[in-house]
Amino acid sequence: MLALGESMLTLYRDRGTAPDAFAWDVCGAESNVARYCAALGLRSGWVSRLGTGMAGSLVHDVVAGSGVDTSLVELCDRSPTGLMLRDSPERGQQVEYYRRGSAASLMSPEAIPVEVCLETRALHLTGITPALSDGCRRLVEGLLREPSDALRSFDLNWRPALWPDGPPSRMFLEVANLADIVFVGLDEASEVWGHSDPAQVRAALPGPGIVVVKDDATGVHTFAGEDALFEPALRGPIVALMGAGDAFAAGFLSGVLAHPEDLKRCQRLGHVVAMSAITSELDVGPLPEKAEIDAMLDLSDDGWRELVYPGPAGPTSRN
Repeated sequence: MLALGESMLTLYRDRGTAPDAFAWDVCGAESNVARYCAALGLRSGWVSRLGTGMAGSLVHDVVAGSGVDTSLVELCDRSPTGLMLRDSPERGQQVEYYRRGSAASLMSPEAIPVEVCLETRALHLTGITPALSDGCRRLVEGLLREPSDALRSFDLNWRPALWPDGPPSRMFLEVANLADIVFVGLDEASEVWGHSDPAQVRAALPGPGIVVVKDDATGVHTFAGEDALFEPALRGPIVALMGAGDAFAAGFLSGVLAHPEDLKRCQRLGHVVAMSAITSELDVGPLPEKAEIDAMLDLSDDGWRELVYPGPAGPTSRN
């Protein structure tokens, strides 16, 4: 599978240390998905642009070090890699972006090999990329419109800070209806389209074969054809919510590529992977061993509802 989009160097307050201590990480919805898919055993790649400076090198090395193919990532000496500053949850989890004119914003159908990007089993895109530039918007639309056997996935990923004039509701609706699988949070659907019921979201998105509506800690509604499924979310310790949606998308997509006929298992895998993000300070947290994941996925309905996801099993920050 391939994922296309911008990733940034992130600086954030390191909890449990001095008040002025910061740690760093790499954030990017699309590369998060690619990294989780790689951790789940899929052959994964990431398409983007990075600056040639230190920030670009750090971002590249983290993504590549996660087992993701970065051969379609171009380096740009004219524009920098984006930067994100994130405060701690105790201080309101404020986020500031420094990404205007970034290397990734220069992506376009003319600059990125569209045909090569579609030579994959699945291509993952998000609503973040169209906000970066007109070229990025045309690229996303082109990748979704171009005839291809690739399964195309689109996560709304509504980010108000990227759209100062408000949500481009019509554009999002048109783009989402071009995809094969769409992921959208119920809170996002309410803000962008005014839909507060999962069935309303499905009615607005008749084009995709699968529409996944995430209802925070309650669970996930999945619509496939005439079928509607619901799977409750897992319980567990919460460290940070950053990256949870990307993690869910990666788990669900991995499930679809492995066993498309078992959407219940896909939903559960999405929940398990999402918990690995929630229980970690990092955007991409450590996954349980495969045997542990399989045991969770094989639980009865009662066993699933009673399951409490364990805490993080690996590092929680990069210093």
